[in-house]
This record gives sequence, structure tokens and C-alpha cells, in this order.
Amino acid sequence: MRHMNRPAALKTKDLIGIAAPASPFDRKKFMHGVHVLEKLGFKVRFSSDIFDQNRYLAGTDERRARELTGLFVDKEVKAIMFARGGYGSQRIIPLLNSEIIGNNPKPVIGFSDITALLAYLRQNASVPTFYGPAITQLGSSPDGFTGEMLAAAISTSGPIGYAAMNGSYALNTGKAEGTFVGGCLSIINSSISTPYEMKTEASILFIEEINEKVYVLDRMLTQLKNSGKLESVRAVVFGSIIPPPDEPHDVVSMIQDVFKSFKGPIVMNYPAGHLDRFATLPLGVDASLDATDANHPRLTFLSGLLS
Repeated sequence: MRHMNRPAALKTKDLIGIAAPASPFDRKKFMHGVHVLEKLGFKVRFSSDIFDQNRYLAGTDERRARELTGLFVDKEVKAIMFARGGYGSQRIIPLLNSEIIGNNPKPVIGFSDITALLAYLRQNASVPTFYGPAITQLGSSPDGFTGEMLAAAISTSGPIGYAAMNGSYALNTGKAEGTFVGGCLSIINSSISTPYEMKTEASILFIEEINEKVYVLDRMLTQLKNSGKLESVRAVVFGSIIPPPDEPHDVVSMIQDVFKSFKGPIVMNYPAGHLDRFATLPLGVDASLDATDANHPRLTFLSGLLS
């Protein structure tokens, strides 16, 4: 991977472009999210065909890839966000040109299915990426937390510093430093042996997931372990891990079992993922995790994505 580009942090009235690289979405929630961005002081741009639908996708692969590339080459657009996740981001990666994108770097914010796209953009085009909310998520947030955390992350030059960790706790105590990477577990798994496979060497690995039964979560975590992706991981931070409502088995005891030989710190309940209150996370930055106090872990970002 080439040297990470560091575009400027956003300021008031900067333009955020929105793409829909995956599934169709609820127009009302989308427009609510757009209004949230505008209330935060940003301008917003999206194309009229963002509302297209092709089966379970937001238009054809070509439309979605063209839309995203257009936002990168548009000099007025200072950051890129996404309407929603769902499914489909992996399909457009072969249609993207990493050289064109890398020559037009700007912060990109997304989560869930966008995990694959974020890994590709960071690792193949050296684009600064954040694990943060989709537009429809902003529209359903019950308070200002998600928007405020997003605005703070993309408006900060240099390291963000301490992360919000209210309610988090450690299963394994200890300290670790590494590159902060991660995303949605099922998408991390589905990237293995692809050109956008997530690099986890010497990392603090963030993991979140929703609506998967505990045995499925077990299978995915076991696959990560058996594939060697956890061998040099120095710490694990779990965000929201939300099984179906009728799940009879305990998530935490399963994680303790799968990770029983893992030596580094493990933290649960980080406020990021499929949540209404979402703390935006910088990806690919140097970070430290101090979990010596199990009830008060501290995650600190030591380097920044923006200048």
C-alpha cells in the first residue's frame, strides 16, 4: 500500500457527496439524514438516480460504480458518505480504478456492507476511511450523539485522541498498540482470499455484527482464527454484537470460548455498529488500548487521517 493521503479536515459549509453503492433505501429516512448533515453545517450533494432500484441493489453495478467515481473526481466534494449498506458494495469493486481514486483522495465514511469498500479504498488507493454512520442511520438517531461524533471525526486535523467508551468493559485485561482496522464481521470474512482482503497484521481489530445467531457468529470468528487473520492481532474491540431476539445462547460466553487462547486485551460494547448512537472511528491509524481496568478501558487514536 502506498503512503496514506491526508486531505484537509472538513470545515463548515464544505460539501459532502452521497453515493448508494449497495442496497436501495428508505427515501424518508434518507432525506432526514441529509437534513441532519445540513444542520451540522455541511452542504450535501447526491445524484437524481441514487434512488434507482435493480432487484435488491440501488441500480446497476455500473451506475453505482460510476456514481462513486464521480464523487471522487468532483473537486467540490470534500468527503463521501453512503445512503445505506445492505448488500452490493463488493460487486462494484472490480469496476473501480484505484489510480483515479488515489489521485483524488478525500475522507470516506461508511459501515456494515461498506466494510469491503472501505478496506479496498484504504489498502488499494490509500484513501482515508472512517467507520461511521450511513445517511439513513443519521435519520433514525434519537439524539445528536451520532451526528456530533461524525462531525468531530471528519473535522479534526491530526489524531482524534481518546474515543468515547461509555458502557464498554474488558473480557481480557491488558495493554496493546497497533493499527486500528475492522468492520462488520460477515463482510470481513467474505473478503478473505479476495483482492480486498482486510489486512489485520499488528492491529487492534474492531468487530461488529447484527442479526446473526450465536452459532453463526461462532463460525465466523472461528473462520477468522483458522484462516490466520487473528495470529498477529494485538487486541480486539467488539462493537455492537446483536443476535436475533429469540437467540437462546449467550454471545459473551461464546466469545470467551473462541478467544480462550488469545493473549491480548478484549473489549466489549464499544458504541459503534448497527446502533442509533454511533461513535465514528478512524481506520488505518495508530491506536493504543489500555484495558488494565476492566470497567474503564481507554482507546486512544495516536495518529490522524486528515491534515
